[in-house]
Amino acid sequence: MKVFLVLSLSVFTYFLNGFELPTIQLESSKIEDSPIENSQTINVINEEKIETSNIKDIKDLSSIVSNTNISGIGNRTNTTITIRGISNYVALESSVAMYIDDVPVPFSYGFGMLDMKNIKSIEVLKGSQGTLFGKGAQAGVINVYTKGPSKTFKSKASVAYSSYNTKELYAMVSGPTANKDLTYSFSLTKDSSDGFVTNELTTSNLDYKDYFSTSAKLRYKPNKQFDISLNYTKSKSDDGGSPFTINTKENPFSIDNEPKNEYVKMDTDILSLIIKYKQSDYSFTSATTYAKEKVQKYDYVPILGGLGLGLNIEMQELTQELRLKKDFDNSELLIGGFYSDKLQFDYLEEQTLYTPALESKNSLNNPDENIALFTQYKYFFNDNYSLMGGLRYQRTKRSFTREFNQFASPTTDANSETTWTHVLPTISFSYLGDDNSNTYFTYAKGYRPGGYNYRSPDTLLPFEPEKTDSFELGYKKIYSKALQFSSALFYNIITDHRVNTFSDTLSTTTLNISKAYTYGFELDVSYKKDDLFVFATYGYTQAKVKGSGKNLIEVPDMTASVGVKYNIHKNIYVKSDLRYMGERYYNIDNTAKEGSYTLVNASVAYTKNNWEFELFANNIFDKRYVDFMIYTPSNNYYHFGNPAMFGIKTSASF
Repeated sequence: MKVFLVLSLSVFTYFLNGFELPTIQLESSKIEDSPIENSQTINVINEEKIETSNIKDIKDLSSIVSNTNISGIGNRTNTTITIRGISNYVALESSVAMYIDDVPVPFSYGFGMLDMKNIKSIEVLKGSQGTLFGKGAQAGVINVYTKGPSKTFKSKASVAYSSYNTKELYAMVSGPTANKDLTYSFSLTKDSSDGFVTNELTTSNLDYKDYFSTSAKLRYKPNKQFDISLNYTKSKSDDGGSPFTINTKENPFSIDNEPKNEYVKMDTDILSLIIKYKQSDYSFTSATTYAKEKVQKYDYVPILGGLGLGLNIEMQELTQELRLKKDFDNSELLIGGFYSDKLQFDYLEEQTLYTPALESKNSLNNPDENIALFTQYKYFFNDNYSLMGGLRYQRTKRSFTREFNQFASPTTDANSETTWTHVLPTISFSYLGDDNSNTYFTYAKGYRPGGYNYRSPDTLLPFEPEKTDSFELGYKKIYSKALQFSSALFYNIITDHRVNTFSDTLSTTTLNISKAYTYGFELDVSYKKDDLFVFATYGYTQAKVKGSGKNLIEVPDMTASVGVKYNIHKNIYVKSDLRYMGERYYNIDNTAKEGSYTLVNASVAYTKNNWEFELFANNIFDKRYVDFMIYTPSNNYYHFGNPAMFGIKTSASF
């Protein structure tokens, strides 16, 4: 690690000296081209769209972003993200990278810990982003920007109360210190809910929620040319169990076969240092991050006479990302380096059969190390035509050490170490019309590293890296600044497609299917003028195993959404949104299938001076729907989405 960091810093120092760097200034790793100019699909969710759609959780981005489904088992762990048919269904390693304020989120467990109340905007970049971002991004990047320090004093507070004793609190303050060039921000979020599902045997709620997050930032910016940010985020959650009904969809919010209370507790810390500077024709960014996360979990499964599943995970990771961008007269060059060292990955699993009384204890130590070098060069033939080419070199080294005991069987040890190396190209051609339009074609290669199944009795069973070849033909246009339109056709070839399967004890095994493919179409439209804001999205995807024609797991065939916000009076506005999620399959044989569902939300608000009062309703028609499923050879486990909720919210800004 130290050698890589020294070499990287030396290379960048050489380039900076070659450019005779004078005074330095800010550069953000946010996409510098506007969405209309960039040769890829970028869905931007700004504050107004977040408020119109009443987004409170990362899963609420489903359907709001076309051809996107974000789901999971009912708590903040195991966030499954599917974009354009590429999914990380129940896998610890996501096919999507997430960045928060230029900082890569190191663990996919951490995706569910995102504080949505402190968000300024979200960009969802679809397709492999290997030559633009340091962290591996096979299917896309979720790029998040939070509310940060300001040079004038600002504060905001909000409280909300709704059905099922759901309480929400948010507070934020920012402003200058005694040194006007040193600014700060501090935010706090506290959410809790009794949950929707009653455990009839314990007379308590099974899926209660308790979440706390705080963020502190210091930013030193003495002029337009220099910026240093020190950020710290602490998030904790204490949630109940995963409310699955087994082999029945009757009484979805009542469980009568679990004598023990379940829980999942998570504790996340992320500390980052961001250094940025820019000149008229070049810029540099350094992002250093240290993160740690703890997960404690217990599930009771009413099968085999009663099965208890306990889990303890401790993780630590250090990352360093460097980016240098140089603008020439008719071209631009980006070069970057990324390093991550998973300092700790300790995984301890305890399985208990209550009848007969048997125990199984399994432990896994799984550190890894990633090095990536990436570059892309964009050449402008004239004001209308441009060509971009890029390369990414990635090296992933993973070590596995395991102690395995399957109930009455003797304990076995196994260990292995593998290094995967890939070179990933990207090429894009764009025509930027004089009418504020952009027509482009992009090819990008992406991949997700391989690994090992640790449950095989004698030896570790490997699975191969998953690789994608992605093709996209897109068209974007802005009409008179009020109306924006974007559309895309896409086709993905997936080699060594990764499939996760469950046994009857809910243990997972990862397998590879030689070939699969996905293709589809999507469009996004938004209109904003005077007192009216409207958006609409549509996505269509087919995701198949090559040869058999079977559908891939957890991929909706269609997504759609419509949202509107209208100021009916200078002090009163109404807003509503509709979301549609299509059919999905949950096993590779396609015998487990869930139907589509549509949700409708609405609210009305009154504003006066710095105050706002809102009445809201989510899932107005109390639609009962399955949003996630687990299939095993003997059982189907159904997770139901939230029922209707009604509430009130008040907020004040100063």
